[in-house]
Amino acid sequence: MGKRVFVSADWKEGSDFRSCDKIVVDKIRQWANDRRLSVELDCTDDVHDSVVYDPDCRRCDIKGECGRHIDRSSIVIFVVGDNTADKSSGWCNSESCSPAYSGQVKENCKYKNKNSPSDDVTDGRKMSYLQYEITKAAIAGKTIILVFNSMQNEGSWIPTWYDTLRRNYKFTEQCRVPFWKNRERTQDCYQDIKDYLL
Repeated sequence: MGKRVFVSADWKEGSDFRSCDKIVVDKIRQWANDRRLSVELDCTDDVHDSVVYDPDCRRCDIKGECGRHIDRSSIVIFVVGDNTADKSSGWCNSESCSPAYSGQVKENCKYKNKNSPSDDVTDGRKMSYLQYEITKAAIAGKTIILVFNSMQNEGSWIPTWYDTLRRNYKFTEQCRVPFWKNRERTQDCYQDIKDYLL
C-alpha cells in the first residue's frame, strides 16, 4: 500500500495554459490509479471543493480542512510554477473577508473574536492557501517533495517564505525535480519520485 500524499498547488486555470499548474495536478491524479503505486492522494482543489458548499465557508475554514488532510498525510508534494511566489489567494486580515469564492462581497470575519481553524499555524490567517499548507506541513514534520512545472529546476520560482521555513523548521525536503521530461508534456517525473511514495 502506498503512502498518503497531499498535493499543494495553485489549481486555477491561468491565462497562459502552458503555465497552469492544474495540468500538473491532473497528471499526478493519474498516479493514484497506478496499481503498482496505489498512493492515496488528496489534492488542494478536492479539499476546497469538499467544504465550499457551506454558504458561510470562509478562507480559514478551507485552510483548516487542508490542515486536517495534511495531518493524515506522510508526504506533501509542493507544485511550484512560474507564478507560485506571487500567489496571495486565501489571505485574511481577521476583520473582514469574502466567503470561499473570491469576488463575493466581504463580510465581517466570523472568527474575529475567536480562534479560527487556521490558527494552528502562527499567522495562518494572513497566509495564502499555499503558504499555509506548506507551513503546516513543515511544522508537522512532513516530508516535502518539490516539483517544478517545468523541464528544469527553477530555483527563482520558489517563494521567499519557503526558504524561511527551511531555515526555521527541521523538515525533510526529499528532492526537487522538474515535473516534465519533454516539451510535449507526455512524460513526467513519476519514475524519479515513485520510490519515495512507496
